[in-house]
Amino acid sequence: MKFKGIKFNAAKLKGLLNKRNIIILVVLIVVVAVGSHFLGKGNKKAEIKQNVKNVKTEKIKVSSISSDVQYASALKPIKQVEVLPKGSGKVASVNVNVGDKVTAGQTLFTLDTSELRANLQQQQAMVDSANAKFQQTGGSNYQKQLTSYEQDLTNKQIRYNAAQRDYDNYQKLYSTGAVSKNDFDQKADTFKTASADLETAQQNLNLFQSQIGAEDTKVAAASVTQAQAGVSTAQIQINNATVTAPISGVVSVKNVEVGQIAGGQSGSVTIIDSSSLNAEINVPDKIVGKIQIGQSVPVIITALEDKKITGTIDNISPNTNSKDNSYTVKVKIDNASGELKAGMFTKVSLQAENKGNVLVVPNQAVKVENGVSYIYQVKNGKIKKEAVTTGISNDKSVEVSGNIKLDDDIITEGQSLLSDGEKVNIVK
Repeated sequence: MKFKGIKFNAAKLKGLLNKRNIIILVVLIVVVAVGSHFLGKGNKKAEIKQNVKNVKTEKIKVSSISSDVQYASALKPIKQVEVLPKGSGKVASVNVNVGDKVTAGQTLFTLDTSELRANLQQQQAMVDSANAKFQQTGGSNYQKQLTSYEQDLTNKQIRYNAAQRDYDNYQKLYSTGAVSKNDFDQKADTFKTASADLETAQQNLNLFQSQIGAEDTKVAAASVTQAQAGVSTAQIQINNATVTAPISGVVSVKNVEVGQIAGGQSGSVTIIDSSSLNAEINVPDKIVGKIQIGQSVPVIITALEDKKITGTIDNISPNTNSKDNSYTVKVKIDNASGELKAGMFTKVSLQAENKGNVLVVPNQAVKVENGVSYIYQVKNGKIKKEAVTTGISNDKSVEVSGNIKLDDDIITEGQSLLSDGEKVNIVK
């Protein structure tokens, strides 16, 4: 009976356990079903939110737009001078190095002047010798004698003039009987004597001037002048041995060293004035007619991380060059700060086209697919993909036309992988 009781109780326990398992299983099924319902509902909502893409928009505007053409160039100094010595000789000293700032008149280098100074002394000795010879051939004595003869002639001329007046007066008086014949004869004799003395004085002066000694003096005087010219030339050569800067600027090249023979095409210092720089560009005839001297133009310095500055058109060639039939235009750029360097690459922008009162959109709003330009509009929260025709453009905007109008909302960011009619969320 005890065994049977145990068996009865086990069977009863087994029945109880089966019923409990069924209840637990049912509860678990209900919980899983409810959880799956809510979880699935939450995922569906999340999935819907993820499918609505965020975009940024701007309104189509009416504005003026111009397109620019960029021309590459390398900056050149406004002045560049290669300084060579006027004479030749051994370099005695060099006073500058590459990169040094110099002012006009500053000594760059010098040549040895020992031989030039010896030549100067020789020329001075020739001057002294010529002066001595000039003195020997007459010199100041000749001038004194010449002056004496000229003064004697002048005195004789005065006496002659006085004697002639007296003679003429007494001749009139004698004809009227106012003076005696004896008085008249005395005046006539005095006049004859004065006339003879004047003629003699003139002959003496002519004879003196025609003497060979006078010619020798002239030759000696010319020799003095020539010797003095030699001294001046020698002094100029000494002065030229000091080579100075013709302009203020910076030394860019130094091709001279102490001890070398400089002259002709060897031994030089190059100076550049980079207080202003030039960008030379070649412009076609369609563009050159739209620019003028003094006009400000934008310049990009590529070597300085595309820094934007302003230049001024300084010169426009009046004729085309033979290579590409373009015009050379020089753009002057101020460099008072010294930030720019000769040789830096630049891009000069010149206006090519200009239109007013046209529809414009940002460049990033236009997408090209298979050669066709599109913009993406947002209407009632949905995408409308619209084909457009583009016109002139610049680095910010582009002209558009087509089935669009002013103040339409167009997507500028987030239009990738959008479909026509798709819902979007506009964000600022």
